[in-house]
Amino acid sequence: MKRASMVFLLVGVSLGAPFSTSRAEDRSPNPIVRVVTVSQDELSYDAGHDVLEATLARLNASSVFHPDIACLPEMFSNRAPESVPGPITERLSDWARANSSYVLFGMRTKKNGTIYNTAILMDRQGKIIGQYDKIHPTDYEIKDGTTPGVDAGPPVFKTDFGTIGILICFDVNWRDDWQKLKQEGAQIIFWPSNYPAARQLSALALTNEVYIVSSTNRGPSSIYDITGVALASTGEHQEWVGTSLPLGKRLFETDRNAEIVPAIERDYGSKVEVVWYHDSDWITIASLDPQLTTDDLIAKYGLIPLRKYIAQSARIDDEARSRAGTQSHR
Repeated sequence: MKRASMVFLLVGVSLGAPFSTSRAEDRSPNPIVRVVTVSQDELSYDAGHDVLEATLARLNASSVFHPDIACLPEMFSNRAPESVPGPITERLSDWARANSSYVLFGMRTKKNGTIYNTAILMDRQGKIIGQYDKIHPTDYEIKDGTTPGVDAGPPVFKTDFGTIGILICFDVNWRDDWQKLKQEGAQIIFWPSNYPAARQLSALALTNEVYIVSSTNRGPSSIYDITGVALASTGEHQEWVGTSLPLGKRLFETDRNAEIVPAIERDYGSKVEVVWYHDSDWITIASLDPQLTTDDLIAKYGLIPLRKYIAQSARIDDEARSRAGTQSHR
């Protein structure tokens, strides 16, 4: 948790979309996941103010979006550390069952007398299926009695819609951990935090081509696209936001792909989402059909994803250098 305080200009956005097809009773090869994030901005953490009920009221309001997963901030309750399970986890378990939604939240936990800054993941039945103890607490937290989690690398967690990762607040500064989560298969990385870190998260989402969901104690909570664009953010008029994420979305360079896209749009129409980033020579393509994956489109039309294109280009460069008798700088 960070101690500095800042003032942010907040913009409230809620992006609607068709209901998800990723729920346990209707799994599909192409999950489209309904994600909600909650902000605690403007709630008082002063002594004597219990933010638990006010935060749960915001979470309850978000249930109209019918999320597949909802995220609450880092240490969202200012109550004393609790063992797990405990009163707080019981409250969230009830919510998860009532809404058939995963829920992820941060709290101070106590294990054998040791205190951790922990993120807890519950499934749709309210069962705890994962815990992550913050690997990189700040020096303020350590002075306040928090112990760093075991640094074995951040874990990934399996859900009925895909694989997710979790990092917490100050962890944002260890970029290798974000890359590890991507390499381990994380399709969405959740980041309960004290502050928004908008520039860092935008860069990390793009660098790793992964969705990132922040949930903050102060300032806006946001949902970031694989391009680093904020798809939705909380603000003055709405303390929670939700949007639908097609997990198969991929990023492409226009080279070798631009001439193929019109055929895909002609053949599939509204079943695909194509976004052109003209100033970057990029395209994102996502299937919106639960039975059609973006990888199906890649195979059928011979599309070349950006990372594969860069790897191919690097090999071509090296081969040309080798023929010319020059050395690679890599």
